[in-house]
Amino acid sequence: MRKLKTIVGGALIGSALLTGAAAPTFSAEDGKIVIVQPVLRQQFDPTGVIATTDFLVHDNLFDGLINLTEEGLKPALALSWKVSADGLQIDFKLREGVKFHNGDPFTAEDVKFSFERVISPDSIHAYRKPFQKAMESVEVLGSHDVRFHLKAPWPGFFTGARNALVGIVPAAYYQKVGTEGFQKAPIGTGPFKLSEIKAGEWTEFTANEDYWNGAPEIKAVRKILVKEPFTRYAMLTKGEADILMDITGPLLEKIRENKEIRMVSAKYSGTSGFYFNKTSFPESQDKNVRMAFAHAINLKDIADNVLGGVCEPAASIATPATFGFLPGLKPIEYDPAKAKQLLKEAGIEPGKEITFLLHTESFGSLPNAPQTLESIAGYLEAVGFKVTRVPVDSGAYLQMYRGGKQPDVFYGPSSIPDDASLTMDGWFLPGSVWSSGNINEPAYVDIYNRQLVETDLDKRIAIIQEFLKLEDEKRTGLPLFWCSTPFAIGPRVKDWTLGLGSGYHMNLDTVKLTN
Repeated sequence: MRKLKTIVGGALIGSALLTGAAAPTFSAEDGKIVIVQPVLRQQFDPTGVIATTDFLVHDNLFDGLINLTEEGLKPALALSWKVSADGLQIDFKLREGVKFHNGDPFTAEDVKFSFERVISPDSIHAYRKPFQKAMESVEVLGSHDVRFHLKAPWPGFFTGARNALVGIVPAAYYQKVGTEGFQKAPIGTGPFKLSEIKAGEWTEFTANEDYWNGAPEIKAVRKILVKEPFTRYAMLTKGEADILMDITGPLLEKIRENKEIRMVSAKYSGTSGFYFNKTSFPESQDKNVRMAFAHAINLKDIADNVLGGVCEPAASIATPATFGFLPGLKPIEYDPAKAKQLLKEAGIEPGKEITFLLHTESFGSLPNAPQTLESIAGYLEAVGFKVTRVPVDSGAYLQMYRGGKQPDVFYGPSSIPDDASLTMDGWFLPGSVWSSGNINEPAYVDIYNRQLVETDLDKRIAIIQEFLKLEDEKRTGLPLFWCSTPFAIGPRVKDWTLGLGSGYHMNLDTVKLTN
């Protein structure tokens, strides 16, 4: 078994330690790069995804039947597929000659094992619901042929990255080492291998020289957790880092002024909304109250001055790059006087106390979440609310939402929003994991179920747009921002193409270095 060096413990104290003996600086000359980022995922099991940020590491280590490229979803471990006339079977022809990092050959048994872990009753995969609802079983037809048996047609499998991009793990190895063993030493078919980690501080990958799609040009990459944005910038300018993740506000302006640094972006990689706990804040069931919140917030000012122009006010939860996008909808106008009038008509007096989620870490779908949410809280206070902030890190955030213990007012990020039905499922249905049943619209359930089995893409888009039109009227949730994910790259990086519509599919095998 391949050995993985793991270092546990140790404090993260500024740039000096990060570039000392514990985390040596790499350079383009030896084909190694450093990425500094505000969030570090070290969950290495693609069959147990916790959040979309897990793709930050899964993208390096694993391939799916389909991969996300700069052009969108493309065949990867599946060369081709055929859907039966009734939509209840999908036959995949798999790529031959592919090997896992430990040398084991990739076969249909690995696909069967990986997807059956996701659809199993005890699955912990965060996006397991559509898999469990649609998939009956996986049948091996031959060494490189596999059939999905479906309970109902599932056209969304091919339009949603969270569905199609399940990383394939080696069945024999996984069964040998178990879930805990796989987390300690993960193995995939991807362009990089996990070589070394320091828990909570940095992760290092080395190139898979036998990668089926060609060995990466870079030989190693180290991803380092650096939460303070200007520390990340300093490391980039000093040559201690080559790629900087999460850029907004004043930092964005400094980067634009620096001729030695360039920016690349994943366009429309996130969307976000504003939601209400109808139990703890029953007044929010009144549409006028929700609209008061919408009119109270100057989204354009936040987009320009807090988010530095990498985000724009959203007209709906579906971005222009999303499957099902409905053109013609408009963001809600900033009008604090109207907000106060609506609150007065609803019987809500100035000084009304509300609890408000303040996420202390950023998501790709909201790059500068702490400052953005603080700005929103300030706008709510300006129209008369007494806001009690509830600060949470990502771990507490996930636990809170899954336990149905959201504050009175909370925000909902949706990363990789490539299929509007997935965002709809995550936030707008009675059984939605993230909104915990705070939205209960029978019409939404009907729309969701109809689009789920519609195999004609044009008809499916029209059904999804029914929801977007209806939500534009009902405003059960309030759109916040459409965001792109910008990265700053130093002079050592010559070229790089990210996955379309995702700041988490970094496609580091496409990084080209200067000579």
